[in-house]
Amino acid sequence: MLGFVAASVIGTLYVQSASKKSGVAHIAVINDVRTWFLIFAFVSIGLEFSLRGLRAAGARPIIVFGSAAVVNLLVGLGLSIALFHNFTP
Repeated sequence: MLGFVAASVIGTLYVQSASKKSGVAHIAVINDVRTWFLIFAFVSIGLEFSLRGLRAAGARPIIVFGSAAVVNLLVGLGLSIALFHNFTP
């Protein structure tokens, strides 16, 4: 995640210093780099995953995580409906 944050900061500073004409091309490159750092961050998180540790912990962490995910989805849906109910494209 630090790489993602660093890429965002460096990209912002770099694009601000670039000329207006070439700014669009620079933004595309910086977005690609930021995307790759985000991918590497999630891959690193996945490499830390231990199925043995999950089995040893039992079903309770899975139930808690699943419940939290459902609550987050419902809250997100509720906020989306509340904020965008008058939105027309």
